[in-house]
Amino acid sequence: MGKGEKNLEIKKKWRKNDITVEAVLVLIFAVICVVTLYPILNVLAISLSADGYVLRGDVTFYPKEPTLAAYGAVLKNKQILRSFGNSIFIAGVGCVVSLGATLLAAYPIACCHFPGKKLYTIFILLPMWFSAGTIPAYMCINKLGLVNSYWSLILSVLVVPYNVLILSSFLQGIPKEILESARIDGAGETRIMLQIILPLSKASLATIGLWVIAGHWNDYMKPLMYITDFNKFTLQQVLQDIVLNANAVKYELGNATTATTAGAALADQLKNAVLIISMIPMLVIYPFIQKYFVKGVTLGAVKG
Repeated sequence: MGKGEKNLEIKKKWRKNDITVEAVLVLIFAVICVVTLYPILNVLAISLSADGYVLRGDVTFYPKEPTLAAYGAVLKNKQILRSFGNSIFIAGVGCVVSLGATLLAAYPIACCHFPGKKLYTIFILLPMWFSAGTIPAYMCINKLGLVNSYWSLILSVLVVPYNVLILSSFLQGIPKEILESARIDGAGETRIMLQIILPLSKASLATIGLWVIAGHWNDYMKPLMYITDFNKFTLQQVLQDIVLNANAVKYELGNATTATTAGAALADQLKNAVLIISMIPMLVIYPFIQKYFVKGVTLGAVKG
């Protein structure tokens, strides 16, 4: 057997091995997808299925005799819609304010030279290792008079050290010649940050923005501590009340559950409908930011 034939034989073996590895990986990811998606599909199916199938527990991952009764009851409920709007406001305003503060914190670390820069960097990153704790945080919010204010939820996570680290790492990859040219032309630091750094940082800021929005949207512990006014409840607080505490009557969903003989089934449908509605904003936002996600995280990390 010649050398060329041996190489050809080796290549064939590699291809077979590659196909085997790819098949195993596809199988593993298929199992992961099924395990991940089945609970979501089950919740969706229950929220859309007819009463009898829900009562008998016959619903799996697809709805039986689809009906929108549960969604109609939820979307007519003023308290749920109010909490939905509260969470959107907190996530939206919190994202904008947090991105601005994160950029202000990261820009001096990545693009400026000044006395005490090392101390400033340590001061920014120190909370990554040490935290004051729950009680001191509540005492601080209380002293500031922010209890029962949405700003207690926004300001308490205004600057996250990890986000500052990611953004500053990204900014350090921007060629310094661009900044030096702008300074020579007489541009101040504020103008450089807003007109040069900000447009070049869209990918990283979009990624951090997604993290901030998801954090605010899914947060339950901070609203539980800081928000006690029923009308200011976030969606997560309402979800906990309805799904875990079964307080449907508290949210005027009791009438909906007694409208038919299958009240217990409709109650179960309502819980699952609220859960599905709470997922919609994240499902809508993510596709628009996905193209920035990997780029925003990796560009700052790949430096040689």
